[in-house]
Amino acid sequence: EGMDIRVVVIPCVGDDEYATRQMMALDRSVGGNGRVEDVPFVLKPRSDVEYGTARRRSKGYFTFGEPAKALLETYDEMNENGLFLDLLYGAPAWSLLLQHWRTTYDNNDRHGSDCPIAGRQVMYVHSGGLEGIASQLTRYKHKGLMDARTIQLS
Repeated sequence: EGMDIRVVVIPCVGDDEYATRQMMALDRSVGGNGRVEDVPFVLKPRSDVEYGTARRRSKGYFTFGEPAKALLETYDEMNENGLFLDLLYGAPAWSLLLQHWRTTYDNNDRHGSDCPIAGRQVMYVHSGGLEGIASQLTRYKHKGLMDARTIQLS
């Protein structure tokens, strides 16, 4: 019996169109045809979520490297649950992932046809590091998005 595995890409730089082009180029570079049908599903921001003016202009995606309250909230929530993220890649990825996860489960729609992760276990592969968290938190503090808290991380 085959395994039902779905690979999902979460754009942290650019949007779904950019991520799709990147995946198609990667596929071609390893001998594939570079067809959209041959690349992973790209998770998009949900259309039923209010993003605010700046994110509406970017189709609901965060601007890479720009501090955002929603990212800090995701960062804090995941840290409280034992998953330590960075604010450049991890927090934007989980913010988008949780949008889909919560909407599906809040509506008791475990088989949500518009949700690529509905009814599935999730394995998150983080390909970055955590070295820059202190400097990222400093940027959030200077933007007034967080109270004074310990920036020095061990």
